[in-house]
Amino acid sequence: MPDYRTQVAVGAPAGIACAFFNSLNQRRFDVAEAFGGWWGETAGAVLPDVFDPPTHPGHRAMGHGLVPVGAASLFWAGNLPSWQDSLRRQADQHYVQQVSAENPFAALGHVLAEWFFRFLAGFVAGFGAGYISHIILDFGSPRCVPLVA
Repeated sequence: MPDYRTQVAVGAPAGIACAFFNSLNQRRFDVAEAFGGWWGETAGAVLPDVFDPPTHPGHRAMGHGLVPVGAASLFWAGNLPSWQDSLRRQADQHYVQQVSAENPFAALGHVLAEWFFRFLAGFVAGFGAGYISHIILDFGSPRCVPLVA
C-alpha cells in the first residue's frame, strides 16, 4: 500500500499539471494557481486516508470506493470550469480595485485577495487530481479498492 509520501510525490505533478492545464485559457500563467494546485493535490491525496484511516480494519471503505469516488470525480470535473471562472472573476475584480486604490493599505488588501482567489482556483483543480491519484495508486495495491464500500 502506498504511504503518505508516495501519495503526495505522485499526486504533486498531477495537481500542478491539472492546475496548469486548466489555466491555459488565461491571459497569463499564474504562479498562485500552480501553488494552489500543489496544495490542493496534497490535501486531496491524503483525504481518502482521513476518511478511511489505514489503521482501521475497514480501511478501504466509502472514501476509497470506485462508485462514490467516480461519482464525486464526475461532479468535480463537470463543475471545475465554473468554479475556476468564478474564482478568477473575483481575483480580476480585486486586481481592478487594487489598481485604482488610493490608499496603499487598501491596494495591498486587494493584491492579497487577488492572490488568494487565484490560489483557490488552482486548489480546486489540484484537489480532485490528488484524490483521484490516491485511488489510482491504491487500485494497484494488493488490497485494491472496493466497488462501493
